Amino acid sequence: MSPTAPAPTKRTLVACSLCGLTTLHPLANDAGDVFCCPSCREVAALLAEGAVAAPARSMEGSGNVTLTLGGMWCSSCAWLVNEQLKRTRGVVRAETSFIQQQASITFDSSMTNAQSLKKRVRSLGYQAALPNEKPRDEEESFYTRLLIGGVMVLHDMIVGAGIYAREIFGWQTAASEPLVHFFQVMMLVSSIPVLVLLGLPILRAGYASLLRGQPNLHTLIAIGSFSAFALSIRNLAAGHGGLYFDTATMLIFLVSVGRWLEMQAHKSSSQAVTKLLEQIPGTASVVTDTGDQTVSVAELRAGQRIRVRPGERFPVDGLAARGEGDVDESLLTGEPNPVTRREGGTVRAGTINLDGSFEVIATAVGEATVAGQIGRLLHEALWARSPLERMADTLSAWMTPLALALATIAFLIWNYIDGAEKGLLVALSVLLIACPCALGLATPLTLWLSLGRAAKSGAILRSTAALEQLAKVDNVFFDKTGTLSQLPMKVQGIASDQLSVISDQLFLQVVASIENESEHPLAKAIVEYAKSQNIELLKPESFKSIPAMGVIAQSSIVNRQSSIAIGSSRLMQSQNLVIPETIIHQSEAWKNAGLVVVYAGWDGQVRGIIGLGETVRAEAREVVSQLQARGLAPSVLTGDESSAGGRWQKLLGIPVHAALTPDEKMNRLAEHAAMVGDGINDGPALAAATVGIAMNHGADVARTAADILLMRDDLKAIPWLFDLARAAMKRVKQNLGWAFVYNIIGIGLAMAGLLQPVFAAFAMVASSIFVTTNAMKMNKFPLLYGKEEEE
Repeated sequence: MSPTAPAPTKRTLVACSLCGLTTLHPLANDAGDVFCCPSCREVAALLAEGAVAAPARSMEGSGNVTLTLGGMWCSSCAWLVNEQLKRTRGVVRAETSFIQQQASITFDSSMTNAQSLKKRVRSLGYQAALPNEKPRDEEESFYTRLLIGGVMVLHDMIVGAGIYAREIFGWQTAASEPLVHFFQVMMLVSSIPVLVLLGLPILRAGYASLLRGQPNLHTLIAIGSFSAFALSIRNLAAGHGGLYFDTATMLIFLVSVGRWLEMQAHKSSSQAVTKLLEQIPGTASVVTDTGDQTVSVAELRAGQRIRVRPGERFPVDGLAARGEGDVDESLLTGEPNPVTRREGGTVRAGTINLDGSFEVIATAVGEATVAGQIGRLLHEALWARSPLERMADTLSAWMTPLALALATIAFLIWNYIDGAEKGLLVALSVLLIACPCALGLATPLTLWLSLGRAAKSGAILRSTAALEQLAKVDNVFFDKTGTLSQLPMKVQGIASDQLSVISDQLFLQVVASIENESEHPLAKAIVEYAKSQNIELLKPESFKSIPAMGVIAQSSIVNRQSSIAIGSSRLMQSQNLVIPETIIHQSEAWKNAGLVVVYAGWDGQVRGIIGLGETVRAEAREVVSQLQARGLAPSVLTGDESSAGGRWQKLLGIPVHAALTPDEKMNRLAEHAAMVGDGINDGPALAAATVGIAMNHGADVARTAADILLMRDDLKAIPWLFDLARAAMKRVKQNLGWAFVYNIIGIGLAMAGLLQPVFAAFAMVASSIFVTTNAMKMNKFPLLYGKEEEE
């Protein structure tokens, strides 16, 4: 009887541990998890290492809510809302921003809730909307009220002009008196809607500033306009004296026009944030065994497989599991030319898939994406205030009580000279001309617009103060590796000790297995070379990084009790490792050839070296020349050997300070110095510099210590940023100078009784228009790559 033939092995469908798709040919990791493709396995490894941070959990029993506010006219309104929220039962913390028109509140959920907090704000007369509610369109509402008010003001001005002409040209007759009285009553009637629709918000803002103990622009306007209105009613009832209904309504209308311009300026300045966040799609196509399912982006999680068709924007950050095509990444980098992405490549949320069909494994969703992180950084930058902005706020705070004091003096003098009515009109003119509107707009608007301009060019500023500090910089220090040199570096040679039993292949396995735990560019280059040689990498027993010198680890590949040192010759000396003569000669030859040498040794002796080559960036020499042409002094700080530093000094023609530790780099930084690095390895120097600029090579843009993040790997952004900062500061100084001169001359004319209240109001609005127009010129500042995005 013949033996029975073995039954064929039956393959079964296995579900991917990450995306859930089934496969007949699963891949497995060391933990035994199975995956449908290499991309899923790689994403799982990233998630396991904590590359995607989980959202922070709030304290037990506490809640957080951000209310979108409306109806706030000035910082005093924001102060009033904030103070009332802080005093509300159950509120732990409250922060209200006039710039962002938002209130961020932390509260005890056992004592209050978001709905109650919303009602509390609305009880103060302001609008408030929860995150899941559509906020009222304040801009449209205000525009409608402005149009109605404009019609009423036009009526008052026409009627008033006729009455004034009658008096000037001597056309008064007894028969026309009843008609004149009728038109005066009509002026009263038509002025009431203006006071209600446009005047009450100003009155509320002025009242809020009085409660705060810091009277401001709106306090002055409220006092002036409502005083003129009250005086007119009194004179109309008495049957004698001047009527100033047209003056009161025109004053309120002009101030409201100024508010409208300010709203438009705020809208323009915040476009950098809103446009970025609007580009992330609201829905995504999730790939499942039963077909594609369209879900909300808010429901996505890391590890899901997303299909992105040609012309669509990527809804997540991730790795391309399938597909190839060109991607427009200008939203993040400012670079107008598309980039080709292939299977295994990285894609970013908000970028456009131009012509490929991709399946993407999500590594980050929502706020964890690069676009989300940038949006948050820009949002925080708008909340922060630069020293110049704080100075302008201080001057504005001093201007208001000064204006009240001058108006009081003017009233007393002119009351003595020409009666109370003349005194009141002169005092009103002084109040108007001394309003610090232009002073308040001069600085923040310019800086906000500049911040948005930088974002469009792929440079993210953490605060507007960075622009102010950058304009003061005299010295620019560069890190070398990964900043001035072109990444990635390449392994050019391996040399192990000829007297040692360690082969080149085993030596490479030891070094690459340990360097696989490091983020340094040299380590990545060694690991990449080892993988290309099909070297198996084993996880070390221990690992410790020594800044600016190398790493110390233990591995099962060699004696587990031995410490393996990998790095510079200084690390070898500190570990008392003997360097054989053959290794010394080879390392000197490589250094003379311009290679970077990495030493590795254990058991008392250096076992071998690896030579890596790096090339200067194509744009580095041009950037250095541009910085020098701008009066800046560039130099290089590096931890490399002195011989390598000398080579780079000859290449670039600028000072190179070599063999520096991180502390020594920090000590080299002079006052008014900028530091340019990779954002991670140069953290201490970036934080210590006046301005830190990071070349962003990774996805986590929020973790760097830099003040400015360059989203594109291009040094040309650095001289451009200096031009932007200097242009912004020039506009700020022009605006502050104008505001100062305007107030000095205007107050003098008003005190002398040469400026009527209506003309003072016109002058105030004209000043605000000048400052706004000058600041808006920053919107025309050339983009880094010369392409203006379509709005």
